[in-house]
Amino acid sequence: MLDKKRKENLYFIGDIHAREDKLNDVLKVINFDTNNSSSSCAGGQIVFIGDLIDNHPKYSSAHLALLNQVESLVNNNHAFCIMGNHEFNAIGWATKKQNDDCARPHTENNYKQHNAFLDCVEECSSEHKRWITWFKSLPLFLDFGSIRAIHACWDEEAIKCITPYLNKDNSLKEEHWESAFDETHELYALCEILLKSPERDAAEPFVDKTGKTRTKERIQWWNDPEYAEPTIPTVIGHYTITDLSGYGLSQLGSPITLSNKVVCVDYNAAKDHNPLVCYQFNQSTCGNTSNLSNENFHYIKN
Repeated sequence: MLDKKRKENLYFIGDIHAREDKLNDVLKVINFDTNNSSSSCAGGQIVFIGDLIDNHPKYSSAHLALLNQVESLVNNNHAFCIMGNHEFNAIGWATKKQNDDCARPHTENNYKQHNAFLDCVEECSSEHKRWITWFKSLPLFLDFGSIRAIHACWDEEAIKCITPYLNKDNSLKEEHWESAFDETHELYALCEILLKSPERDAAEPFVDKTGKTRTKERIQWWNDPEYAEPTIPTVIGHYTITDLSGYGLSQLGSPITLSNKVVCVDYNAAKDHNPLVCYQFNQSTCGNTSNLSNENFHYIKN
């Protein structure tokens, strides 16, 4: 449900991971200046695809500036923001279950992923609690009619099943947060699919970018025989694309669409020399049967 006054142009911005510097550069590239009525913000809105937080500790201090900037854009009708898996995990880290255990285990690996944010907001402080409350208000997905956005995977069946757990704005109802981290509850699996992507057994164990050994790998659902290709254009993040050869596409040069109907805007901007990517979509000229164009990407490398 979209209560905001909607504008024609949507600018989908990928996983930022506290890189406020890259966000400001991209806003310049698309000429999105809220203090200039003749800039692209007059007829456009940003859609943040989630994963605003968590990065190397050297970016710890940038978290609050980035979050305040995004929140202000959202509050002033300049932007939408959906939940990423890192905001989801932050809620789990800060949530106590009825047995007083933490909903997301406070393991060394989980802390390593999350400590830059915790250091910035001071864990358990009022600032920390404020941002956890804001994260809980974020919708899990947005459907604009002509285009949709979700952090990892648009799975029609999962969205149908999760809808009873959601508020009208597609945020998770407060009473269900503990269940979202309970592996025995159906909500856990639904959140895993939508926010972290579906998985299947890997051919052999592998070590991920955090150093954790894994036995399951993400499904490239937009190009998988078990998933039907979306009929409506869909924007995702999450997949930290650095080499498109693994996606059945050409080597990474300029960002390109994953398929006719799916575009990813996560090109691992967390890393110093990787781009923060934006994808522009005009709702008045592109209908829900339109194919996505490679010409609509905007990005800058630092």
